[in-house]
Amino acid sequence: MNQHAKRGIDKFYEKNFSGALFDFSLSLNADPSSKEARIGAILCDMAFENEEQAVALFEYYILTKENGAIDCEEIMEEIIHSVDTNREKMAHLFVEDQLEAKINAENGIKYEDFMALIESRGSFKEAFEDIMFSTKVIISKKEDFVDFLAQLIDNGFIDISLNYLESAVTFFPNDEQLLSLIKKVQK
Repeated sequence: MNQHAKRGIDKFYEKNFSGALFDFSLSLNADPSSKEARIGAILCDMAFENEEQAVALFEYYILTKENGAIDCEEIMEEIIHSVDTNREKMAHLFVEDQLEAKINAENGIKYEDFMALIESRGSFKEAFEDIMFSTKVIISKKEDFVDFLAQLIDNGFIDISLNYLESAVTFFPNDEQLLSLIKKVQK
């Protein structure tokens, strides 16, 4: 192991991945066949995207090498290749999730945006009537959901509120707020 590779290892442990990458690159320049410098450089590059994973692999590699494992560089290259392949697959899934989220956002309105619409229209009833047949209201917090239901009831949308309440009570059977809204509807 040359001096550049040793400095690269030290800098990697310090989490100075840019410096470590530079030293591993110098080591590769001095000895292009150095597998440990190549693995060090690859793990530095990986650390820029996923530090925890790169550090774990680096520590595994160093321990394996120190324990005298034969062909530990080949094993590490296989592991790194496997990680890269899985990362590409996950990236593809993430892109699909983003697309689905965008489609959902196009077909719906976030509750915060709906509240702004209420403010601009001057009333819940007018704002809700504007969107009720064409747009979904996307609610991500329970307190917003309870507020939405209360607004539906207060503005005469009893049947719609009952449909929501029936579903909600199956998920939260003993929720005081939902039970009080049911009592309010029954009056």
